[in-house]
Amino acid sequence: MKKILPLLLCIVTTIISAQSEAHLEKFSNLEPDLWLGIWDSAHSNTKLKIDTLSYDDIPKALDFRGTVVEALQWEDGIGDNLLIQTVTGHFNWKDYEENGIDYMVQDKAELYAYLFTKNKEESSYQRKWKIYDYTECFGVDWYIGFLAKATTITDVDEDGISEISIPYISVCRGGMDPSSLKIIMYEDTEKYALRGATMIMCGSENAYGGDFTMSTTVQHNAIFKTFLAERWDSIKCEDSMQF
Repeated sequence: MKKILPLLLCIVTTIISAQSEAHLEKFSNLEPDLWLGIWDSAHSNTKLKIDTLSYDDIPKALDFRGTVVEALQWEDGIGDNLLIQTVTGHFNWKDYEENGIDYMVQDKAELYAYLFTKNKEESSYQRKWKIYDYTECFGVDWYIGFLAKATTITDVDEDGISEISIPYISVCRGGMDPSSLKIIMYEDTEKYALRGATMIMCGSENAYGGDFTMSTTVQHNAIFKTFLAERWDSIKCEDSMQF
């Protein structure tokens, strides 16, 4: 028995040590940001001095959820602007039945975009608007996220107030159906939106999808209508999408 105890102690110590190393490795791999190249600098306004921020550059008082995938700062006629785009990644979601007790575990993922602004009279940033969307899915192929090199900061109507256009897709499918595609644009607090589907098999006679509907605000603004329709055509093809 005396010979067995040291051996057992050695085994237990080895197991605990291995668990601790695995635990530490998980923590060492955690990151508060994951830069995915969301900003499309080539199609943004070159007259605006737009800076990308590291996670440490983001003011600590700002309240947002998710892992940061893009953070941009610039000034326009309104003041100092700070755009933060985040995603949560995949997590389990409980889909409760009507009785409020029974449920089925499904997959869920969320995305957020926040605009914080500060004028010359203000000492701290205030949140101007938030975009929130998600996908809840029990499918084979599912995802929600911003398109790479697609978010733009522009001033197409040349009024000194920047427009922020954010395209993203959401997917929940088990076959070859198009994904849901949206472009949400804000100028100050006014929201403009195109909502529709990606195009599949682009450039072939069998291409399908790619249509959209526009919000009333887009319909009533000829400049933004043209701009957003052109942006849609440039990104709608799912075959060449990066996300």
